[in-house]
Amino acid sequence: MASLILTISFVAFGIAVGQYVLYNLVVLLAGLLRRPAPARGFIPPITVIIPAYNEEKHIQRKLENILESDYPKELLEVIVVDDGSTDRTAEVAHLFAEKKVLLVQAGERKGKIFAQKTAFAGARNEIIAITDVTVLAPADTLRKLVAHMADPGVGGVSPTIRVRNREVNYLTRVSQFLFDVQNAQKFGESCLDSAAGLFGQFSLVRRSAVGDFSTDVIYEDREFGIALREHGYRARLEPSASATYHAPESLDDFSRQKKRNIGAMTQSLFRHPGLLCNPRYGWYGLLIFPEYALFRILRPHLLILSFGAALVHAIFFQPAVAGRLLATMAFLVLGCYIAGTALLAPLVAEPRRFLKDMLVSIPAMILVASHLATASLKYFRGDFNALWERVKRDRTV
Repeated sequence: MASLILTISFVAFGIAVGQYVLYNLVVLLAGLLRRPAPARGFIPPITVIIPAYNEEKHIQRKLENILESDYPKELLEVIVVDDGSTDRTAEVAHLFAEKKVLLVQAGERKGKIFAQKTAFAGARNEIIAITDVTVLAPADTLRKLVAHMADPGVGGVSPTIRVRNREVNYLTRVSQFLFDVQNAQKFGESCLDSAAGLFGQFSLVRRSAVGDFSTDVIYEDREFGIALREHGYRARLEPSASATYHAPESLDDFSRQKKRNIGAMTQSLFRHPGLLCNPRYGWYGLLIFPEYALFRILRPHLLILSFGAALVHAIFFQPAVAGRLLATMAFLVLGCYIAGTALLAPLVAEPRRFLKDMLVSIPAMILVASHLATASLKYFRGDFNALWERVKRDRTV
């Protein structure tokens, strides 16, 4: 019995930490050895879709930013979808009508993805840019992203995301670190096969690649990334393109966002079980989707199982070493996390800052791990819905 309990502890521990390190190692090697080279000079017509809910303070700056793009204006269609706002969002957006910005009022508030689907139905073009109101991008972002669409096998592409309010507090710094991790992983994944998902903050998608998407998903960016791979397309991240994002500044908003992220991951597993470990989808089915939709959810539960089994073994069979055993395991978890995450440093724009932020963010990662454990269980109970929750912002973007 003692050996069985100890075996359970070791196996759960090995899967939880070993798979994380191995995954990031594969992502690193792919990112260093297999960089895709997008074509230049491909300038197709694009529709830009901007869903908005109570964004009167930010919608003007957003539209100005889009119109400042160096993309040919005659090839740009801009659609603002007002998702039942109760402020002056629609009124401000309407001021841009003379600049050929189309305002669509969805009426009753039904959520961000429903607003996007409404705009998709009226969009004229095959290539569609989806972007949030508070996300701003340099003038050349659209050109850099659309270059990937010259490849008919590419169904979506995202820029790297940077946190504009990184220096405000500890949580915004953590948000930048988490985006750095995602930027690196998505780039490596896109070099290996296809990025696990797209960034909802700013992405280009091929309309035919995502198909007739459902409106009952928690986050559309994850659904788009998975759906296009399921339809035979691939998602990429373009590291030279960027967009800046206003991250949550309060603990409540930060936690709510992370819980919804985790709910979206859990939902993906149940919506697309046929992708899991399926060689038909290449490395995406064998490695990328299992990491995204399964191991990230299981990892905290496996660690709880490992520590729990070790504690039971120590209490009943070796009480004298209980404290030392748990301390050693905690040290190993921390060491493997640092080693596994540090593997991504060569793929980020500022490796030294990334490594420093990694160490500073360790307490917040414990919070995120707890959200992983609780939010996935919450999804199983059916407590999630797809309604758009607006993050509070004290300052104008």
